[in-house]
Amino acid sequence: MGLQVVAVACDWGAGQPGGIGGVQAWYALGLHYKHLAWIEAQHKWLSPDSSQPAWIGVGSHVYANRLEPWRNFAEKVREGIMSLSVEEKVLFLTGDHSWTGVILPTLAEKIQKIGVIWLDAHADFHNPATSPSGNLHGMTLAMITGLNTHRYHPVPQATWKLWEELVRPVITAENLILIGLRSYEPPEMELIQSQGISHFSARSVASVGVQPILQQAQALAERVDALYVSLDVDVWDPSFARGTGSPAPGGLSIAQVRTFLEEVFAWEKVRFVEVTEINPLFDRDNQTAMYAYGTVRPFIDGRGSEKSALME
Repeated sequence: MGLQVVAVACDWGAGQPGGIGGVQAWYALGLHYKHLAWIEAQHKWLSPDSSQPAWIGVGSHVYANRLEPWRNFAEKVREGIMSLSVEEKVLFLTGDHSWTGVILPTLAEKIQKIGVIWLDAHADFHNPATSPSGNLHGMTLAMITGLNTHRYHPVPQATWKLWEELVRPVITAENLILIGLRSYEPPEMELIQSQGISHFSARSVASVGVQPILQQAQALAERVDALYVSLDVDVWDPSFARGTGSPAPGGLSIAQVRTFLEEVFAWEKVRFVEVTEINPLFDRDNQTAMYAYGTVRPFIDGRGSEKSALME
């Protein structure tokens, strides 16, 4: 099975710029290590018109920062995803986690039932009327599940209307697993618990290991047509993985994430992998991108159970 690489070089859903550099870092590493499987993959680069001044202020929708330019570029992303062959594996490199809210609904037009394994420090179940920050990367799971309809802020109707157009419930609660969770608002956890969404906090992973997660992930794989694995690098502890804009103390180790993913990458149902939220502006010597590259390299090489020599 061949490999397609889709780079979504835009970070407008984040709280600060820099995520584009995290996408570009992959190309620097692939060339530096002369990684044949990376070089031979089919590459698609999606980026907005650089003349759009999205990072000057937050835009006219103060409860959903940069919503207008984000929405405009989302159509280009959707078109790019629609052109992919779902018969081959795809690695998505995104500037921030909001773009999963476009990627997954588009893939769902081609694949009936997708399961999602979400490695992230944050719950990402906000909407513009519940988010403390207004950053779209904290609203992605609400977009793709349609579960959060609460309204705590006085969001203007124009903003709410645009938000409702973004919500496309293509992932059910039973087909979602959250791993590494430790930074969330109480209403988000109430939603996760009330919907029966499988979730494993960073503390529980440290306590019981990855085997219980693997068991649930295997059960998920059996009831879906394809698995989408999303790795937000802030799932790692920021004591070593500094290169992200939303760090949260008490995160997972490299070994915990790799032990889990090396097993998962060997499964035939794992067709889509995403790496997101790498921000070199906060990093040292591009270390976080190197950790991510070494972690995902087995998927790129098509050798799920073989440990990568890179960054061991």
